[in-house]
Amino acid sequence: MSKKMILAIFEELDSSSVMDALSEAGYPVTLIDTTGGLLSQKNSSLIVAADPIDVDKAIEIIRGECQPSANPFQKRATIMVLGVDHFEQIP
Repeated sequence: MSKKMILAIFEELDSSSVMDALSEAGYPVTLIDTTGGLLSQKNSSLIVAADPIDVDKAIEIIRGECQPSANPFQKRATIMVLGVDHFEQIP
């Protein structure tokens, strides 16, 4: 089965709402606390597994849950979509 991996990096304050919305929509989600950027700010990174046809829907959910950044030079989120050569869930 073909899958895509969405890696989304955003401000820590949005982590709960983004993760909840994606989980409610049925996407498997893993949250990782991260630090980065020029000022080493706390961020959250999500790894999301999605069928190729559902990638745009997952990205729209992320966009809808991210609040506008208080810093005009900081982006709300950075999203990367990667191909997955192998996907398996072990029961």
